[in-house]
Amino acid sequence: MKQRIFILVLLMFVLVFGTAQAQEPQSGGVLRAAWQSKWESLDPHVASSEATFQILNNVLETLTFFDDDMNLIPWLAESWERSDDGLTWTFHLRQGVMFSNGREMTAADVKWSLDRLVNPDTASGNAWRIGGASTTITAVDNYTVAITTESPSATMPASIAANKSIGIMAPESLNDEGLVDVPIGTGPFLIAAVEGTTSLRLERNPDYWQEGLPYLDAVEITPITDDATRELALKGGEVDWIFTIAPQNLAELQADEDVVVETSPRLSYDYIGLNLTKEPFSDVRVRQAMAYSLDRQVVCDFAFFGLCEPVQGPTASGTAWYFPYSPYDQDIAKAKALMEEAGYGDGFAMVINPVIGFEETIRGAQVLEQMFSEIGITVTIEPEEAAVIIEKEGNGQFDAIMWSWIGLTDAEDYFYLQHRTGQGLNFTGFSNPEFDALVDEGRTLDDFAARYAVYEQANQILVDEAPYIYLYAKSEVKAWAPYVQGYAVRPDSANNFWTVWLDNQ
Repeated sequence: MKQRIFILVLLMFVLVFGTAQAQEPQSGGVLRAAWQSKWESLDPHVASSEATFQILNNVLETLTFFDDDMNLIPWLAESWERSDDGLTWTFHLRQGVMFSNGREMTAADVKWSLDRLVNPDTASGNAWRIGGASTTITAVDNYTVAITTESPSATMPASIAANKSIGIMAPESLNDEGLVDVPIGTGPFLIAAVEGTTSLRLERNPDYWQEGLPYLDAVEITPITDDATRELALKGGEVDWIFTIAPQNLAELQADEDVVVETSPRLSYDYIGLNLTKEPFSDVRVRQAMAYSLDRQVVCDFAFFGLCEPVQGPTASGTAWYFPYSPYDQDIAKAKALMEEAGYGDGFAMVINPVIGFEETIRGAQVLEQMFSEIGITVTIEPEEAAVIIEKEGNGQFDAIMWSWIGLTDAEDYFYLQHRTGQGLNFTGFSNPEFDALVDEGRTLDDFAARYAVYEQANQILVDEAPYIYLYAKSEVKAWAPYVQGYAVRPDSANNFWTVWLDNQ
């Protein structure tokens, strides 16, 4: 009897131990990843598309970082402190961090990267994250950097962790024309090859500072803009990991033993952004009429098959910055009255540009076409590639853009970047002095309750003025083959591949 028990215990030990051993990360292999859309410039200081930043996320690193639970942690900087007057943040750098070209990163490199970011000639839409052109960056010594802003910036450590526009790259990244084709970073991967916007290969950085990482030898990235084609590529074994799925196929893919699907709340919002420099969108009554004409639950259900939360402002219930102000429940009679008051009782014609590769924007535009027709607005839908959309935003040659903002980790991300007067990514042309004063004040405050009260006022102004018509906040959805291990689906939508390994070696 004792011998039988001993054998059973031994078998259980072997089974458990063997299973544990099998789950140990394995080094090597190439992950084949399918992106949802094509990338644009790989220069972190001028890029603005999700596709670009998801590449750079594995190439460049920031001084601070959000972990998978969205906690702010040290990264290239080991510690930091703020001056008594609140104007200067001092960051103490990690020593021995190497760029992928084999050279050690120093404070001089951090200064060069951030100086280029805030230089007005660079025209970066993310310069505001460290205070803009008036900010002074000082290399105190080889491993200490001071960032001094014109007014207090209470959220600097979190702001520089938000995306890789603040990533540190080597000055050697510049080509002969002073541009960045391929950035040289300290990240786990380097860009080994790129063919326009059709394929890109990341390879392991042999000098990466985190010992043992990344596990993968390489990541091969290909854009597949059609949802169905992208899913078929995964199911057929042509790729190992895909950016997202068609939401209507969630249940089917979850039931497929050869596919892993995971979701997460997403720090984002989908919207229709209006060109306030053109009539009739320059009239707030027209914008409000458009907002009143919508049933957002229907838009959410049709565009993203219910994997979303309807919103009337930029924030959803999944963020601490949620504001429940919701004045735009569907009211066709009120919408028509506003149109009449603004002098557009007979309606007008407009063009909506959704984004190719983001099929929910095309489906959503089709719903908006029907709903706007009820108040006399005739819509023409013209989908465009992401790069074309960004160009249209830059030159103001559009009526309405239908897309999303992601990675919104702080109130600044919801309100400042896209809406403050003069910001590079404020493509609608919205300008309101009271709103500007509030978001400027919000940046100086440490206390959450005080900041919340300030941004609550800013939120109401923004929603009332309606430069954006907010639609819904969708869930983050990713899918991969079962042998892909170690990938975390994050609320900020970041694709971090350095902890990924393949269990099919």
